[in-house]
Amino acid sequence: MYFLFFSQLYLFTKNFTFKIAEFWSRTVMFMMKFILRIDYEILGRENIPKAPFIIASNHQSAWETFFFPILFRKSIFILKSELKRIPIFRNYFKKLGFIYVEKEHPIKSLKNLLINSKKSVSSGVNSIIIFPEGTRVSPGEKKELSTGVGALYKNLKIPVLPIRHNSGEYWINKKFVKKKGKIIINIHKPIFPGIKNDVLMKKLKEIYTS
Repeated sequence: MYFLFFSQLYLFTKNFTFKIAEFWSRTVMFMMKFILRIDYEILGRENIPKAPFIIASNHQSAWETFFFPILFRKSIFILKSELKRIPIFRNYFKKLGFIYVEKEHPIKSLKNLLINSKKSVSSGVNSIIIFPEGTRVSPGEKKELSTGVGALYKNLKIPVLPIRHNSGEYWINKKFVKKKGKIIINIHKPIFPGIKNDVLMKKLKEIYTS
């Protein structure tokens, strides 16, 4: 049924597509809780600023890509360019205004990121979700952070909301079998505009590795 909906996206408005995406995410969360026995708990909900803002989260599994559209309505993702190749869903990503980054063309990609993110905020998007680690990182593993989040922070002049979770302990990356348990989502205090890029990156690194 969902694939049928996604294949007809050209018929839908952007707002209706957001509603479809949220319903899909809620369905996945429901199945995870009652079939896989994976639940979650949110800490620091009071730290969520008024829109617009940048969500800078660690990335351990596919779980957070389903969860964030529920917690942060009308949000868009910064995606790797490889995801353009996924049939049907690439139309869905395009409809919602998701932004792609291409590692092969960093300068062009950064310009595209800054231009389209500013357009998105101006058009009413509540938040922009970026994974500064750039890819899924297993629990306990450390990875250098990409500079894209710093560029967004400087260009858009809106708060960065750091998030750390442990989804990878239960939704184990690249494995069919999952572990039951409770994912903890820690929403840290927002980092408001005005600090230097190296200070921002240091703060994020400390949050992800502490």
